[in-house]
Amino acid sequence: MESEFRQKEMLRDMFEGLGCEIKSDTTLDKCFELCKKYLDGRIDGALPELWVTFCIENNLEFDLTIDNLNKMEQAVLMKGYHRDQSPPVAVEKTKRERNENDDTHDVLVMYGCAEPGPGPGPGPSKRVKLDPTEDVKLAFDSQHTDLNVSMPHNTTDKGEKILLSLGRSSADSWKRTNNYNVTIMKATESLTHLPSDAKFMYQMLSQEGESRTYLTHTFGKKLFDTWRVMSRDELTGHEMHYVRYIRKPSQTKFRTFGRINTKKGSTNTVILEGSTRRRGTSTADTIELDFRLKQYSVFPGQIVAVEATNPVGDTLYVNELFTKSYTPVANPPRITSSINIYVAAGPFTGSNNLDYQPLWDLMDKVASDEPHVLILIGPFLEYTHNKIQEYNIFDNIMYQNFVEEIFMKIMKKTRSSTQVILVASNRDVHHEPVYPTPEYRIYSQKFHNISNLKMMPDPCILDVDGFKIGITSVDIIKHIAKEEISNMSGDKLGRIADHVIGQNTFYPMYPPAEDLNLDTELWEKHTFFNQQPNLLILPSDLRYYCKIINECMVLNPERMHKNVYAKLSVTSKNGGPWSCNSNISYEIVKV
Repeated sequence: MESEFRQKEMLRDMFEGLGCEIKSDTTLDKCFELCKKYLDGRIDGALPELWVTFCIENNLEFDLTIDNLNKMEQAVLMKGYHRDQSPPVAVEKTKRERNENDDTHDVLVMYGCAEPGPGPGPGPSKRVKLDPTEDVKLAFDSQHTDLNVSMPHNTTDKGEKILLSLGRSSADSWKRTNNYNVTIMKATESLTHLPSDAKFMYQMLSQEGESRTYLTHTFGKKLFDTWRVMSRDELTGHEMHYVRYIRKPSQTKFRTFGRINTKKGSTNTVILEGSTRRRGTSTADTIELDFRLKQYSVFPGQIVAVEATNPVGDTLYVNELFTKSYTPVANPPRITSSINIYVAAGPFTGSNNLDYQPLWDLMDKVASDEPHVLILIGPFLEYTHNKIQEYNIFDNIMYQNFVEEIFMKIMKKTRSSTQVILVASNRDVHHEPVYPTPEYRIYSQKFHNISNLKMMPDPCILDVDGFKIGITSVDIIKHIAKEEISNMSGDKLGRIADHVIGQNTFYPMYPPAEDLNLDTELWEKHTFFNQQPNLLILPSDLRYYCKIINECMVLNPERMHKNVYAKLSVTSKNGGPWSCNSNISYEIVKV
């Protein structure tokens, strides 16, 4: 019995390490039963990894319940799941796959020749609908369509619950205690930021292929060089032979690099796309990979270097895999006093209302605590919101006015000593549905005299007195988690965040998620960073976390519509060495 108790506690720790809470002993008993029945009785990371993947594919909460565990058992485990395979694609995802008629319909919708039907959401045009509700009052006249927002606001102090913290006592106050004012700008030496007037979706298919090949060659060569230095080949004089064309037969080990493609299913297939094209061909060579490794983790779009043999020219038998070449870490910040930074990510209101109560509760705390920096990451008016989808208004000016009114309410709640950063999202109904995404535009004259408001594109890297903050609004953690093929257990969220840092880009996955309109040319120019930020903010629908990875603090503040946001306190060096672990304190709280 004592051994069984220890095994159950180990299982609980593994689930909690992935951000999944087991709230009752009955649920824990069910998990233990599933391990014994379907996973050979072994207590390791297989069941927690399977659970996370199942939740992502089926849009379920990560906290475990008996009902959802039963659903996973029926949908996956009872259908012959084996330990050496990834979970099969979920039923809900299969239902969303489109046939040729659906594709034709989507094209007609995109060009305004057909009404949008049910499916994953609007295409690039994002034609959506709106109508009056109790929360939002619309006023129309014959000359102009306008939107007046009446938002309920409860001024009662609701208090806060600390969900996760490091470095601060719960008794410590977050109220500002100094008059230190920070300077914020774009870190242009770290990232080439997307200009506000960028033209998008103009690239030809041939140019798209050339961009992918160029990136594969450039980063692949960097990977190869990093691997050579780390394995000290140049010192031993036994440098491994490099093969340029990945399909060249060789019975002896060699190294090469390329881009990963995957085919998930009952038998997962991993393909390597090379970095060069043969004369007269329009695509690079591809070859199947057969991993002879104890552990590996790959996803589509990942650029990797491999050590392998290719006996007959149709399969690479991989003995070693190298996937990360980190950029130089940003210099220690120049701040001379502690600064407080609040971070929240949209959506900022519930799926069935437009009252924005979670946002106003946050702004009450901002008005009271007066942080030095407030970072709000879109979307502010998401095109998939239920109220937007229900009705029939196609007026971007109305949406723009609505969002500007939200921005004005935010600024009225903010003292002039708090710098407000608004990071754009491609999911906003009033904004450009493309990634990378230009910064929000504001047309109202009311904002012209507001000096503490800054608009930023997605992605961006901020320079806050030398403290570098990388931000993207896209849920890259969830996107990779859906497509990853891995035989590794343990910290899945940390592993995926490490992929982002190790691939030197805010969005390393290709092809992108089906609901993301990726412009390949802009992606190549404006999402790759050449200096690792001190803080990397990767908002996700997955559970909140904060982790130190390769001297970079990676933060998921989760979503403000769940009333969850993050607070950080950054201190100066004080004469000693500066590090994220010792000079950044944080709390993730529920208001």
